[in-house]
Amino acid sequence: MNFNSDRPMFDATCSKCGNETQVPFQPSGDRPVYCNDCFRQMKGERTGGAGAGFGGANRPMFDAVCATCGTPTQVPFQPSEGRPVYCREHYKRDRM
Repeated sequence: MNFNSDRPMFDATCSKCGNETQVPFQPSGDRPVYCNDCFRQMKGERTGGAGAGFGGANRPMFDAVCATCGTPTQVPFQPSEGRPVYCREHYKRDRM
Protein backbone atom coordinates (compact mmCIF):
# COMPACT_ATOMS: atom_id res chain seq x y z
CA MET A 1 0.00 0.00 0.00
CA ASN A 2 1.24 3.45 -0.78
CA PHE A 3 0.19 5.77 2.02
CA ASN A 4 1.02 9.42 2.42
CA SER A 5 4.45 9.66 4.08
CA ASP A 6 3.24 12.01 6.82
CA ARG A 7 0.51 9.60 7.94
CA PRO A 8 1.44 7.84 11.19
CA MET A 9 1.96 4.09 10.97
CA PHE A 10 1.44 1.63 13.82
CA ASP A 11 3.11 -1.69 14.54
CA ALA A 12 0.88 -4.76 14.48
CA THR A 13 1.02 -8.53 14.13
CA CYS A 14 -0.82 -10.10 11.20
CA SER A 15 -3.75 -12.17 12.47
CA LYS A 16 -3.30 -14.74 9.68
CA CYS A 17 0.45 -15.35 9.24
CA GLY A 18 1.82 -13.87 12.48
CA ASN A 19 4.36 -11.61 10.74
CA GLU A 20 5.04 -8.13 12.02
CA THR A 21 3.56 -5.38 9.85
CA GLN A 22 2.65 -1.70 9.92
CA VAL A 23 -0.83 -0.31 9.42
CA PRO A 24 -2.16 3.26 8.99
CA PHE A 25 -4.51 3.00 11.98
CA GLN A 26 -4.22 2.24 15.68
CA PRO A 27 -5.22 -1.43 16.09
CA SER A 28 -7.90 -1.71 18.76
CA GLY A 29 -7.43 -5.39 19.52
CA ASP A 30 -11.08 -6.29 18.89
CA ARG A 31 -10.66 -6.76 15.11
CA PRO A 32 -8.09 -8.75 13.13
CA VAL A 33 -5.22 -6.94 11.41
CA TYR A 34 -3.55 -8.34 8.29
CA CYS A 35 -0.25 -7.71 6.51
CA ASN A 36 -0.43 -6.57 2.88
CA ASP A 37 0.10 -10.07 1.46
CA CYS A 38 -2.58 -11.72 3.62
CA PHE A 39 -5.00 -8.84 3.03
CA ARG A 40 -4.63 -9.16 -0.76
CA GLN A 41 -5.03 -12.93 -0.56
CA MET A 42 -8.20 -12.67 1.55
CA LYS A 43 -9.61 -9.91 -0.67
CA GLY A 44 -9.13 -12.17 -3.71
CA GLU A 45 -10.97 -15.01 -1.94
CA ARG A 46 -13.94 -12.76 -1.08
CA THR A 47 -14.32 -11.36 -4.59
CA GLY A 48 -13.92 -14.64 -6.44
CA GLY A 49 -10.32 -14.08 -7.47
CA ALA A 50 -8.39 -11.39 -9.24
CA GLY A 51 -10.40 -9.36 -11.70
CA ALA A 52 -13.80 -10.56 -10.54
CA GLY A 53 -14.70 -7.12 -9.22
CA PHE A 54 -16.68 -6.29 -6.12
CA GLY A 55 -18.98 -9.09 -5.08
CA GLY A 56 -17.58 -11.57 -7.60
CA ALA A 57 -19.26 -13.01 -10.66
CA ASN A 58 -21.54 -15.36 -8.71
CA ARG A 59 -23.35 -12.76 -6.60
CA PRO A 60 -26.96 -13.85 -6.07
CA MET A 61 -29.64 -11.69 -7.67
CA PHE A 62 -33.22 -11.28 -6.46
CA ASP A 63 -36.37 -10.67 -8.45
CA ALA A 64 -38.17 -7.37 -7.84
CA VAL A 65 -40.61 -4.96 -9.50
CA CYS A 66 -39.68 -1.33 -10.19
CA ALA A 67 -41.65 1.00 -7.93
CA THR A 68 -41.82 3.64 -10.69
CA CYS A 69 -42.73 1.74 -13.87
CA GLY A 70 -43.70 -1.75 -12.66
CA THR A 71 -41.10 -3.49 -14.83
CA PRO A 72 -39.69 -6.76 -13.48
CA THR A 73 -36.00 -6.37 -12.60
CA GLN A 74 -33.26 -8.02 -10.58
CA VAL A 75 -31.26 -6.50 -7.74
CA PRO A 76 -28.16 -7.69 -5.80
CA PHE A 77 -29.94 -7.58 -2.41
CA GLN A 78 -33.03 -9.10 -0.84
CA PRO A 79 -35.82 -6.51 -1.27
CA SER A 80 -37.53 -5.49 1.98
CA GLU A 81 -41.27 -5.08 2.40
CA GLY A 82 -42.26 -1.41 2.27
CA ARG A 83 -39.01 -0.20 0.67
CA PRO A 84 -39.09 0.77 -3.02
CA VAL A 85 -36.86 -0.94 -5.58
CA TYR A 86 -36.11 0.60 -8.97
CA CYS A 87 -35.09 -0.77 -12.35
CA ARG A 88 -31.72 0.33 -13.69
CA GLU A 89 -33.24 3.10 -15.83
CA HIS A 90 -35.23 4.69 -13.00
CA TYR A 91 -32.51 4.22 -10.41
CA LYS A 92 -30.02 6.11 -12.60
CA ARG A 93 -32.50 8.80 -13.62
CA ASP A 94 -33.85 9.44 -10.13
CA ARG A 95 -30.36 9.49 -8.56
CA MET A 96 -28.82 11.97 -11.02
